[in-house]
Amino acid sequence: MSTQAPHRYPPVPPPGAPPQVARVYARTKATRLLSAGTYLDPGYRRAVIRELLKKRFRVVAPSYGYDAVSVLAHALAARRLRRIQWAVGVGSAALLLILLSNGALGPFVAAQLMFWELWGAAYLRRVVTLHILMTRLKETGPAGGFDGSYPAGGRLTDALIGKIDREQGSHNGLVFYGGFRPFVGAGLPLRDWANAQLLLGAPKNRLAARKDFERPGAGPDLDDVERKPVLPFTVHDITSYVATRMGAELRDEARRDERIEGLTVEQRRYTTAIRTNDRTLGAGWSQLPGMDDLPGIHWREDYDAAREYLCVRVGSWNEELVTSIFVGFDLKGDTLHTEFYTYVLGPLVGEFHLVDQLPDSFDGRLAVRVAWDMVKAVPRWCVALPLWPLRLLPERFLPKRLRRLVRPGRSGRSTIEFATDSTTVDTSEFRLARYANESVDCGALTSVREMATSDTYHHFFQKTDALKYSQIVERRLLHTIRQFLDEHNVDLADHDRAQTNILVGDNSQAIFGGHNENFGYNYQPQGPDSSGGRGDQP
Repeated sequence: MSTQAPHRYPPVPPPGAPPQVARVYARTKATRLLSAGTYLDPGYRRAVIRELLKKRFRVVAPSYGYDAVSVLAHALAARRLRRIQWAVGVGSAALLLILLSNGALGPFVAAQLMFWELWGAAYLRRVVTLHILMTRLKETGPAGGFDGSYPAGGRLTDALIGKIDREQGSHNGLVFYGGFRPFVGAGLPLRDWANAQLLLGAPKNRLAARKDFERPGAGPDLDDVERKPVLPFTVHDITSYVATRMGAELRDEARRDERIEGLTVEQRRYTTAIRTNDRTLGAGWSQLPGMDDLPGIHWREDYDAAREYLCVRVGSWNEELVTSIFVGFDLKGDTLHTEFYTYVLGPLVGEFHLVDQLPDSFDGRLAVRVAWDMVKAVPRWCVALPLWPLRLLPERFLPKRLRRLVRPGRSGRSTIEFATDSTTVDTSEFRLARYANESVDCGALTSVREMATSDTYHHFFQKTDALKYSQIVERRLLHTIRQFLDEHNVDLADHDRAQTNILVGDNSQAIFGGHNENFGYNYQPQGPDSSGGRGDQP
């Protein structure tokens, strides 16, 4: 059970090397705390292994500032330590029963030996776990601290690593989601709005048009204003323009002390991932569609449509707080429709931060304390050991109290509600569903990061920063869209009115808790004094 095996920890590629997909987030604080959480929370550990290993048919959710391969590797290592402890306990119990039945040992001696064997296995596992947390998963430590490496294992094959890296990186710009929510992995929705703007030509004499508009009465007739011809543009044109300007004005061309260093601007397409076992198409399950397999129609209106959104992501607090804004454009009937969705990944659960509070070295005082804690825990292990075969049963068949003995620890956390796999009930007259091809939703439903999101903010400034970055990006987005429309000779009066309502609605929502439905505005206030939120949850 020694952890001193440097060759089992693949090094992180140096800067400038060919990217191994999501390893760009290998050294973030989010990756480190999520990896530590697999040793600290057995429920979270089981959830990680279930989502990334056991449900390999499902697509991995996009990564938002963390490396899922590292988290899975540490989850498997933590489970391996636990299995070794159980194997030692079960093997010792079997050997002692044989010796007891043969008369080689008396009941009193056998009970003492059993107690100390269980104690020794639990003690060694606890010591090894503490060693890993204090050396490899602390930010700094005697061994250099966290360096982004992860433990290797038999279940963590190259094929599995490649699958997770490929899918969580979404390098082809395609995201497969399952259930109802397309922006999987981004956290909880904070607010959203939508606006439809007529693409009228800008007045040739804007000053005269403004004076006519400000006159008392109904204002000028739109048809009476002499207008410039609108320069035609496509959805791709405005999306690319906004993406380029957002990255330049908020990061690349901004002053060094005003840059948003954690800003990422990407164009992604979101589509469902339904596999069927249609044997007329060949053996096995159908493959997921690629980018070339999808038609070029923008925002196709069917169940398998892939819709493109601009994802503007700000990773702050060393990627522990992630604010994501998804912007979508569509052109219909000389009208530009804009959708804006804000999602927030709040801080990680408080228990995962315990790794930073551990001492830097394992001294004699800590060894004695761990030994005494294991003495108090052995009676529970003695009770749980005979019930070990019940671990093979699903948890729903076990009473709650018995479940705590068989599966010590919490059952896991998930602040994200998502649809589970279900079987459609066939109510047709002839039960025709029996002849249909079997299908399964392979899209991502949640991410290992979302499963470890805290219900509350740990720091007041984390809450204010989440709102700050969303407002900065939103304001810059509206300004950039206005610049683009102005360059294409579009009348800006409609955009300015909508922008005023959106921004004023934003401030009134944050201060007065109002609601503006005329412009598709939907803000969900958060905090203990708000009826629409859950505590301080983002």
